[in-house]
Parts: sequence; structure tokens; C-alpha cells
Amino acid sequence: MSNYLKIMNNLVQNPFTSIHVIDKEKFHTGMLKLLLEYCQANNIEHKLFKNNTLHKLECDLETKSVDLLVTQVSHTKEIHITIIEAKFKTGLHVTDYKNKVVSQIQKYAYTHPEASEGIVVSLFKESTDLSIEKHEFIKQFKNITFTNQVLDLINKALKHSNKDSIHVYNLLVIWGNYLKDLKGIVNEFEKQKLNLIAIEKLKKNLQKLRLKGVFQQYRMNLVKEKVDKLINSDKISKGKLGNTHGNAFLHHEITFGKNDFNFEKYGIQWQNGKLKFYIELKNKGNKIERRDSALEEIGTFLHNNFFKENELPKNVKRNGKFKSFNIAKVEEFSDLNILPNQMADSLNYLVNNAERILEFTAQN
Repeated sequence: MSNYLKIMNNLVQNPFTSIHVIDKEKFHTGMLKLLLEYCQANNIEHKLFKNNTLHKLECDLETKSVDLLVTQVSHTKEIHITIIEAKFKTGLHVTDYKNKVVSQIQKYAYTHPEASEGIVVSLFKESTDLSIEKHEFIKQFKNITFTNQVLDLINKALKHSNKDSIHVYNLLVIWGNYLKDLKGIVNEFEKQKLNLIAIEKLKKNLQKLRLKGVFQQYRMNLVKEKVDKLINSDKISKGKLGNTHGNAFLHHEITFGKNDFNFEKYGIQWQNGKLKFYIELKNKGNKIERRDSALEEIGTFLHNNFFKENELPKNVKRNGKFKSFNIAKVEEFSDLNILPNQMADSLNYLVNNAERILEFTAQN
């Protein structure tokens, strides 16, 4: 694995890493803009777009919430507009549009009816549905990745040095070197799927790169997809991915029915190498002690019956509407092949025994 140590060292020492911009999505969107403009100025043909006119190109950053809007005008005055959404550290999310919850890219399609193409540029291949409804030209956003199609275009562009654009050329060299090294890490993660990622000092180096959460979330998403297929009740929400303070998390939750204990939701959350059973109160009231008893009793049961081969992390007492009990230690980069079944079995148990949880609480 010495080759990976060299790659990690290159990434850590990259100038863009040292000035803390390399993990910013806006930085990569801006560099993509420079790349497209450099290709245009130097007549470098590529197939990034469905309609690549190579006649007149205009790139606008942050237009109507869109990361990058590319307008191309052909010799025959045809106008082609491409919506580009860059996702380097985070994934696609849902948003409100005219009192309706829709996907991020669906909103952009609604607000840009004249667009002829939509592209999502991501670090890992997108697993979410990129289909678009009710748009005359766009039926689905295309997905390309920074370490494949974008890197290929950088390499092609760097074969054409132009003294009039030497500053942009030099920036593309540094960006290309970074993506080339990052490609080695991304490829290893994609190759291993849920197997152990045996790269020395992986977590420490990813922290230095400010990308730990990105790679954690990729692994969590692989688990989520399997768990979602294994849960046997529509009362269990599909897994939700997120990120707090650079740490990715995954949680599946169940809503309590009407009860006397102020309990609102419960479920399993995975973050910082720990699986947790949690109960959320509707508000912080006088039922906290009963909730805490239920957490410890049910959490211990879950560990003993579904995660007994896993280490039981130490639990710290905290108060609040949301409180959890650690049930298993599960490092995100360890062998995760049995985890989806463990999580699904425990979630299926929880939803099938909601009444038992409430009955237990009533006895305390």
C-alpha cells in the first residue's frame, strides 16, 4: 500500500490543499469554468456536452441558484443552454419549489425551461435517480465525474499550451495533478465496495484533505441502498444521509404512534464509527427519565441480539430532545459486508415491537 501513501502525500502537499480551497465545491465549479473557457479559446474539441458547437461559449457562475450555466451559440445562431450542478463534498438534495418538495435538479429544470441539457458533475458516480419531469428538452441529467470525464478533458487541454492563457494553464496543471491522485483513491473505494479499505493512515489523511466525510458518505450510501431493500415495513423511512461538522451520518427512523410518553421518533443512526439507537421527544418535558430507561434497555437488547460480535462503545449521558445509546462500533472503512443485514434486522425488530417499547417504558 506504499503507493497509496505516496498518493496521499501528493494530495496533502498540493498547493490548493494548503490554502484550504480544494474541498470547496465552488472552487471546483470555478475551475471547470476556466477549463471550458480554455478549451473554447484554443479550439479544443470535446464531448462533454451533447451540443458542442465550439463557436461561441459563455459560462455564468451561480445563476438562479445553478452552479454553472453554459450558453453556446452555433454558426446558425442556435442557442444551447446546459445546466451544470457540481457535487464534490455533498450529494444531491431535495428542495421546495412552489409549495412542493422536488429534487434539486428538477427545480433547476423548472426554472430553466429553455435549457437543452443538464449535467451533474460528482466525485463518485451518482446513485440517485436523475430523471426529469415536465421539461421539453431534458428527460434526464447526465452524470460525469471529476476524476474521469473532467480529468480526461484537463489532460487533453494541457496538450495545448497558450502563452496568452499561461496563468489558466498553470492552474489547470495543479488541478489536474490533484484529480489524477484523487482518482487513485476513488478507484480503490469503488473497487472494494463494502470490503475493508486497507490504506494506511486513511482516516488521518482524509481529515487533512478535509474529505473524510465525502468518503464516509460514499461507504454509508452503499450500506443504505442494501438496507433500504431489506427493511420490511413502510413505517421505516428510507435511509437519510447527511453531514455535521465534516462527519457523515446515516439514519433510518420510525415514527411512534400516539403515546403517553412524549415520544415522537426512534431509529438507528450511524456516525463517527458508532451505531446508535435513538429516541426523540416531541419536546423537552418531564418524560426524559422514562426515555433514558427505554434507550438503555432496548439499546442493550439490540447489541446483544444483532451486534454481539461488535464492540460496544462507551455511552455518555447527555440530556435533550434527541438522545441516543451506542449499540455497536462500526468503522466506516472496515469490512461492512454483514452490516446491511444487521441494520435491517434490528430496524425490522424495532418497527414490529413499537408497542413493546412503550409497554416497557410504562413499567419504569
